[in-house]
Amino acid sequence: MSPFKQELFKSYAYCIHLVTLVMDVLPAFLRAVLFRLLLKKLGKGGFIDYGTYIRYPFKVSIGDKVWINRSCAFYPGYLKEAEIIIGNHVSIGPETSIFAAAHDYHRLDLPDIGKTVRIGDHVWIGGKCTILPGVEIGEGAVVGGGSVVTKNVAPYTVVAGNPAKLINNRELHPTS
Repeated sequence: MSPFKQELFKSYAYCIHLVTLVMDVLPAFLRAVLFRLLLKKLGKGGFIDYGTYIRYPFKVSIGDKVWINRSCAFYPGYLKEAEIIIGNHVSIGPETSIFAAAHDYHRLDLPDIGKTVRIGDHVWIGGKCTILPGVEIGEGAVVGGGSVVTKNVAPYTVVAGNPAKLINNRELHPTS
């Protein structure tokens, strides 16, 4: 990376940090307005809790009725092929991190790489989970707290562990 690009990156990192600090002291309705301006897409009826950090907000799409708990972190990366896309009716537990970018560890210069992370509708991700680049979490899936998701998760399944493994199929009961 050229010295100019390094300085540009440092400046962006500083600016997004300031935005995050300011947003953490604003009332919820003002935060929602700012998130609507900064994110690629923000649906209605959800909430992004305080302490949440989004590195490149213009590369994050969030559907309707999504609840993101305190101190989550989203890192879509700056590469064109890497985004974070969250469906509708998703619940993400506190301190969960989602990475759509990483480094190619097969090379000593560790170039940036990235793949889009997609989270389907009606997904529940427990607290302190880590979702890695390129992962797709299918509709209705549940990810147990503390899990590290390295591979795709099939729809309507429950996974947990490090690395996350299939625990069971999700059984749905009729609502009353």
